[in-house]
Amino acid sequence: MPAPQNAFKAALKAGQPQIGCWLGMADAYAAEIAATAGFDWLLVDGEHAPNDLRSTLAQVRVIEGSGSAPVARLPIGETWMIKQYLDAGVQNILVPMVESADQARELVRAVQYPPRGVRGVGSSLARASRFAAIPDYLKTADEQICLLIQVENKAGMAELDDILKIDGVDGVFIGPADLAADMGHIGNANHPEVVKLIEDGLTRIVAAGKAAGILTLDPAMQRKCLDIGVTFLATDIDVTLFAKNMRARAQSSLALLPRQIATGQAATENASKYLQQLCKHWSHKGQVKFDANTGTVSFDGGNSVELKATPETLQVEASAGPRGDLERWKLVISDHLKRFAFREEFELIWND
Repeated sequence: MPAPQNAFKAALKAGQPQIGCWLGMADAYAAEIAATAGFDWLLVDGEHAPNDLRSTLAQVRVIEGSGSAPVARLPIGETWMIKQYLDAGVQNILVPMVESADQARELVRAVQYPPRGVRGVGSSLARASRFAAIPDYLKTADEQICLLIQVENKAGMAELDDILKIDGVDGVFIGPADLAADMGHIGNANHPEVVKLIEDGLTRIVAAGKAAGILTLDPAMQRKCLDIGVTFLATDIDVTLFAKNMRARAQSSLALLPRQIATGQAATENASKYLQQLCKHWSHKGQVKFDANTGTVSFDGGNSVELKATPETLQVEASAGPRGDLERWKLVISDHLKRFAFREEFELIWND
């Protein structure tokens, strides 16, 4: 009986696009939920998520029972670590920060048994062989291991053509975030220079007959990557999905409660001037609308202020969300107006 057939590797080899999701919550229960979603593959992240071999294995187990293929990203491409992941039954591994053909060649040797490679022979006590229940595992395992390497800096991109010549590398994944940082555009993977290099790299990977991969949350970029020929595409991350939706739900739920409102006024003949100064001052931080007589400033955090100028008074309405700090917001408004009105005795009196 041979090693289990790797349907994910076969799909990549056949050029069939596989859509996946990144798992960084480091929890088997969360991974099991993700495994019901219908993605072609799910990556358990051991580089930036708090995973070790045991937690990765727990997640791989529950993913294996679904229609999704488990992929594990190692923290680093060390031979001893690769051996442990393979013996644990992980057939699809992604190795980060590959910078040279020599490094890629050593990774190929790490996933293969002698004489072609250096993978340690301990399958009799390994989950990968079903604990020696697969008699032909040692002779058939190599062909079912899918080695994906991650190129994510300028050094790796410069060596890409040589890396692509290495037999045994099944796919090359370009990491946009680290590449953007290395190019001087940290936090901006959509910078035109970064996108141009990524597209060029993906095109070269496809032309070399390797599976090309990427993680991008941008729908337009996702479409472009598929058009180029990317076959393992991650379109989302469980952590960001959870955080984004939890925050949105909290905001919509808190919106059911009444806002906190306070009104006040200041006697001044320069109300229009101060109104416009305050609105202009906050125009780069919030959403602002104003003219000579009225003004409104709204901030993403939930605070807002409405102002109305008359010939003799400046009228102010301060508003905060249900859990906002209205008293502090009132103080901020008062302090700003006092600075603008330093040439007169200005006092904003809040109504009780």
